[in-house]
Parts: sequence; structure tokens; C-alpha cells
Amino acid sequence: MSEVSTKFLMSLKVAFIEKEGPVGEVGKALEQLSQFLAGKKIKVTGAALALFPDDPRTLNPQKARYDVCLPISGKFKEEGGIKSKELEKGAFACITHSGPREKLTEAYQVILKWVEVNGYQVGGPAREIYHKGIEQAGGSPQECLIEIQFPVRR
Repeated sequence: MSEVSTKFLMSLKVAFIEKEGPVGEVGKALEQLSQFLAGKKIKVTGAALALFPDDPRTLNPQKARYDVCLPISGKFKEEGGIKSKELEKGAFACITHSGPREKLTEAYQVILKWVEVNGYQVGGPAREIYHKGIEQAGGSPQECLIEIQFPVRR
């Protein structure tokens, strides 16, 4: 696990699907979203991500609320529960987790402690950026590379 750092991130246009249920179904929703965008010839411009609006300290991984997102360029008509929105720019506390998904909670504990100790407040939903493992069909949970990002303010 890496150290926590702060980054200023620019706004990001995404296509997304709102989900409620097991976190383990992120990959299935990403595949559905990816197929939809390919069918509409919408270009995906970055790594897949998910937004988690609920407090990660009390999140039930079997009954989570989350948006599964893909960064895009272009426009499409919203249909079948697939929508688009602009994620806000701003300062983010970030940490990268490498290893099994089951150990991701340890990274959340580290970053939330860092936010508190450094005088920040969380200013919005957690983002999980899937660099390896989750979004790839057949990706092994032992090989995940996930960046956790929290919007922060003082």
C-alpha cells in the first residue's frame, strides 16, 4: 500500500449506472456499461471507477449504493438506466491499494485516518479507480490495483 497524497483533479465527464447491492458486482456492471458505450460508439477516455456515497466505515458490502462509471468523450441519449454526469474538480486525498480486494478496507482506514489527522474533511463520495483486476473480465481479485480518492476540504 502506498502513502496518502493530495492531488488536484480536473472535472471528469462520465457515463454511469446507479447500483445497489453487492460490491462484488461492480465488474458485471462495468461490462454492461462498456458494451452500451461501444454500441453507441462513445469513446472511453480513462480507467473505470465507482463512486460510493455512503460512509465507508459503516458500508455493508452486500447492500452498498454505488455508481459504476467510465470516463467518456462525446454525448449519448440516456437509456436503460445508463446516464452521464460531470464529476467535480477539486482537491483529493489519494492512496493506491495493490493486492486482494478483501484488504481494501485497510487502505480505507489509512486514508480516513490521514484525512482526520491532517485537518481535512471529506467533501463527497469516495472514488475507487480500477487500474487492474476489477474491470477486466476474469481479473483475479489477488491482482487488484485500486486507487481510492476522497474529495477533501479544510
